[in-house]
Amino acid sequence: MPDTPAYTPRSIYILEPHAHYATAENGYIPIEAIAERVYGKPYSSLRGCQRDGEHIGNDSVKLYELTSDEDYLEALDYLDDAEIYLGRDSRTGKSVFKTGMTKLDYWLSIRVADKNTPATVEANPPATQDLENAVFEKRFFADRAFSPSLRLVLGDLIRRGELPRGDYLFRHWW
Repeated sequence: MPDTPAYTPRSIYILEPHAHYATAENGYIPIEAIAERVYGKPYSSLRGCQRDGEHIGNDSVKLYELTSDEDYLEALDYLDDAEIYLGRDSRTGKSVFKTGMTKLDYWLSIRVADKNTPATVEANPPATQDLENAVFEKRFFADRAFSPSLRLVLGDLIRRGELPRGDYLFRHWW
């Protein structure tokens, strides 16, 4: 892609959620800015990282190994998975899944209200509620309701040629 920046090859690329801290000098990759440009909507890299490991908090680091063919192909497998775990139904005790839609498409269908589109769901919908095409009042609630895995997003961005193949260190800080 002609407008995709060329990254200096590194043993580990650093993912920076805050775009203004990613510079040519430090070589950090502004993951949220790239995802927003590619997908046309904001992406919360912390929420995506927490989908990969729910106990990851602020001031955290997580290594994403995507250099080997095996690791990279495993990340791409997540892209094609058309089953989304929505939660556990407390009434029946059974897990609830949505099928027929990838996690990336599901996330892209969730929007934030604007002057032309009112909110269609409450701020904190039940865990098992299907949120396909849901509209939230604020981005915070939409991100919290569902954000795709950062591993999945990295695999997709590598596949699209937006990022080089390699290992990535996600660092989140305030």
